[in-house]
Amino acid sequence: MLELRKENFFISNTFKISLVGIIFFLTFFHLYSLYIYPRHEVISQEILLGVVLTLLGYLWIQELRDRYRLQEIAQTLVRARQELERAEVNAITTLVLSEEAKDPYMRGHSKRVTRCAMEIAKEVGLDEDELKVIERAGLLHDLGKIGISDTILHKPDKLTPDEWIIIKKHPRRAVEILEPLSFLDKEKDLICHHHERFDGKGYPDGIKGEAIPLGSRILSVADSFDAMNSERAYRKPIPEEKIVQELKDVSGSQLDPAIVNNFLELLKRKPSLWERT
Repeated sequence: MLELRKENFFISNTFKISLVGIIFFLTFFHLYSLYIYPRHEVISQEILLGVVLTLLGYLWIQELRDRYRLQEIAQTLVRARQELERAEVNAITTLVLSEEAKDPYMRGHSKRVTRCAMEIAKEVGLDEDELKVIERAGLLHDLGKIGISDTILHKPDKLTPDEWIIIKKHPRRAVEILEPLSFLDKEKDLICHHHERFDGKGYPDGIKGEAIPLGSRILSVADSFDAMNSERAYRKPIPEEKIVQELKDVSGSQLDPAIVNNFLELLKRKPSLWERT
């Protein structure tokens, strides 16, 4: 909340207008007196000039102080808004991580995807604002899976067509959950399309190539990598050399080939990205 100290109160516009009125009145009175009594000086010019300059100087100083106070309040409001946005994102992220924590095979998935996506985003030269969007989208990309039955999410066997229909709804479901948070519009777009395929055979919209948001293409590579690099109920983590080969095999079909190439180079330079903890 904003705290206004006594010394921060603004001078009212009425008071300022009154001072301007006094200046005009004194000036008019002086000119009128010169017209009526041309040989007599009712108010000396020195006194009049001193009073007028004093009042004008006072008004100028108050305007500067008021402008400074307004800037302070605006900055405080911006910080308060940012803190509120951060708190809202943290609350939702905690919900996602809590859900993941229930499943030993998915625990830490969103954080690992975010870590890889951020490294890729830096590699392709995204700026600070874009990196922030990638980070938030990575942490929240599986939000739509909340509410899907554990029997489907943790099923060790192949999903039925009906179960796949339910799973494919999770990107849009995430967008629906985040809909009230207007400051996450860019993140919603990335989350909605992180399961699109480069060849247009993905979901939910079947868009392809560079029509897919760059951030979504980055998340897709990071998500695919972590899925293969993590243990599942039905298999152990896939060996590193097979993951590399699989990424190469789906490059250009499922995944953006340029981003895959960037990521494979990253894996060589930063082997810590293979860590599952």
